[in-house]
Amino acid sequence: MTIDVDKLLQTKLPNHYKKIPRLAISFLKWLICQKDMNEFVLPPIRQCEGVEFAQGMTKVLDVTFDVHGLDDIDPDGHYLFVSNHPLGAFDGICYISILGRKFKNIKVIVNDMLMHIENLRPVFLPVNTLGRQKREDMEAISQAYLSPDVQLMTFPAGLCSRYIDGRVQDTEWKKSVITQAVAAKRDIVPMYFDGRNSRTFYAVELLRRKLGIKFNIGLLLLPRQMVKTSRGKHYNIFIGKPIPYTAFDNSRTAKEWTLWLREQCYALPKSKESEAPR
Repeated sequence: MTIDVDKLLQTKLPNHYKKIPRLAISFLKWLICQKDMNEFVLPPIRQCEGVEFAQGMTKVLDVTFDVHGLDDIDPDGHYLFVSNHPLGAFDGICYISILGRKFKNIKVIVNDMLMHIENLRPVFLPVNTLGRQKREDMEAISQAYLSPDVQLMTFPAGLCSRYIDGRVQDTEWKKSVITQAVAAKRDIVPMYFDGRNSRTFYAVELLRRKLGIKFNIGLLLLPRQMVKTSRGKHYNIFIGKPIPYTAFDNSRTAKEWTLWLREQCYALPKSKESEAPR
């Protein structure tokens, strides 16, 4: 695979591509680090797919982890893994790399823009966050939820974390994380990824909101965050104990349970610290 901005724009904006100034396209190529991706990151792992590709990418970028709690997860369970979304895309790749050590078949629900990373298509289930969902994509997600052989992962916020109320955190989580898990009888595993993007990323997002720009500019910055900001980093990842789907009963609404689940994920670093031997 190669990263090809021209091809991506022709696919996504077929009626407007020829009207886009070449200077703007060149800037976009620089912004997403097309040259670095094609000459440095991708060549060593070009022939890999799925989990192997994700693991290779973290190795090429010299990213390491301390993973807390993975050994406590039964490999024969039927799970929906949920997490905060601090890095926007690379945290998903890291999770694939880590969960792939324990589970043979892991699928992650992602923004359909990421389907252009062809080598990760075997582990991606796309969702269109900008328009109407494709019937085949929704059917694929429904089948994955019901499959006993698939472990699922999702980011209930759907968007990358940003500054909210003075700190970096997720936007509101979608209540479908509860309703779909209960319907498919999947236990939920809460996770927390301790990481952040660059100050520039958050500054651009704040400016976008102040100017009232609806287009998600931050999405364009994510490849640069991966190649430039995450490179060489060490991350802590916290995995909680599975929560039985039966726990999400009628004592609370789906929205209330979703808020509760979000709080459980964000509390994991402190709870794991208290569990550590002294």
